[in-house]
Amino acid sequence: MPETAKSVDGWTYVERPANLHRRFAFDDYAGTRDFLDRLAAISQKTGCYPDISFAKTYANVTIHAGDGKTLTADDFDFARSVNQLIPAHSG
Repeated sequence: MPETAKSVDGWTYVERPANLHRRFAFDDYAGTRDFLDRLAAISQKTGCYPDISFAKTYANVTIHAGDGKTLTADDFDFARSVNQLIPAHSG
């Protein structure tokens, strides 16, 4: 496991295929929607577009390695940026 993977709170590192995954839970759809809107803004700013699946009270976010093999420092930085979007009530 890359050393930097240990420093991204709440994210699970998967070796094959290389990715970071996290599920974010919210109290209601409004919280989920707000998170997704703010995530979209970060994606547009950074050019990192993760895979996202969501429902009423959660969003699953997966950041894949661009080459399918190795996550970059930018991938880990993006995960940390996403962590900063979550309010205290989400997981």
